[in-house]
Amino acid sequence: MDSTRQGSNVTKLVRRYGTGQLPRRDALRVLAGLGLTTAGVAAIGAGARSAGAIAGRAPLQPHSGLHAPLLAQDAATPVAPQLGERPDGTRVWRVQVAGDNEAELLEFMTFFPRELTINAGDSVFFDFKGHHAPHTVTFLSGEEAPKLIVPSADSGTTAAGEPPEIMFNPAAAFPGGGDTYDGTGVLNSGLNVLFPPDQVFTVTFTSPGTFDYLCLVHPLMMKGTVTVQEQGAAVPYEQTEVDSMMADHMAELTEEGKALVAEYNSTATPTAGAAGGTVWDIRAGAEGEEVAVLRFMPDNLTIAAGDTVRWTVESELEPHTVTFLGGDVPPDLIEPQMQEGGPPKLVFNPAVVRRVGTEVYTGTGYANSGAMGADFEEYTGLTTYELTFDTPGEYLYYCALHGSPTAGMRATLTVT
Repeated sequence: MDSTRQGSNVTKLVRRYGTGQLPRRDALRVLAGLGLTTAGVAAIGAGARSAGAIAGRAPLQPHSGLHAPLLAQDAATPVAPQLGERPDGTRVWRVQVAGDNEAELLEFMTFFPRELTINAGDSVFFDFKGHHAPHTVTFLSGEEAPKLIVPSADSGTTAAGEPPEIMFNPAAAFPGGGDTYDGTGVLNSGLNVLFPPDQVFTVTFTSPGTFDYLCLVHPLMMKGTVTVQEQGAAVPYEQTEVDSMMADHMAELTEEGKALVAEYNSTATPTAGAAGGTVWDIRAGAEGEEVAVLRFMPDNLTIAAGDTVRWTVESELEPHTVTFLGGDVPPDLIEPQMQEGGPPKLVFNPAVVRRVGTEVYTGTGYANSGAMGADFEEYTGLTTYELTFDTPGEYLYYCALHGSPTAGMRATLTVT
């Protein structure tokens, strides 16, 4: 199939499956279902290397990836490896990557456990969880971590004064390094949302040492260590003890997240606007050391016609948008750009990551804050968004990165 036609099919399927109901990770899953998987990763080659990618490392083998189902009806069930001792005396361990409390809209940004001690020859099954954000497991061996988001190669054509076209950095997005690790070179799972269906990510550690790793999407929060001992050495904790500590850790993070919600979810405090009317402040998201709140706070607010709402993102880890559809079709998050001989570039749609619309909202048409905070701030410069409402009505809005019009990070504004 030629690249133009393939690109058209990708876009159509993203729109067909998305229809505004797929968060960031599910939009990427559609691309994975169209062949953007480990089979095509090797084609990145030197092009990825120039972006700081993992040079000279083989792509992960198909049995080493994890990928949640594209859609429930198309689901292929991932088969996790059997934990515990194997016939040769080595073991398979489990580390959970992130997690969530769906009822509270909390995402746990850590590894469970953060520190694990095993023996040489043992394997670790990195079990990706969480529903709202992608993650990686990346061993850098002392090398500098690649950025998650970078300008696309064609960004030099951007009009003067316009922010550059940006995309996921191939060095972060795609896997490399194989499925064994001896403490040298770079081993990267790639974004878990790009893993092929029904597959898991498991790494075998062949040499003793202390090996640090992180998530390239959340490098400030998500850091872990695997300590590898000589074969036959006693380990400090068994898997059952690790799992028990994980449950306690998740309970602690849930309470921390609830406290953040209680702190920021009180009724918005109005202030007088410079040009008349009232300004109401809403916080978009909040985060602790290892937990992110994926909510607008407060998530229901009633104002008067002529008032202004100001949304603020104070985040080093999770970006957000404020998106009103006003009857329009939700735009696709990713606009893949097809390349001959390789996977498409994962380019962010400007309609999602840039500001769109006027300063006064009448209730119809598309209005969007652009991507505010975290990785996008370098390219958009956005951390706040103000919109004045002059028409009574009830308006639903959502974060295009962590929600949809029907689920996840969304809220309602009532204008009287």
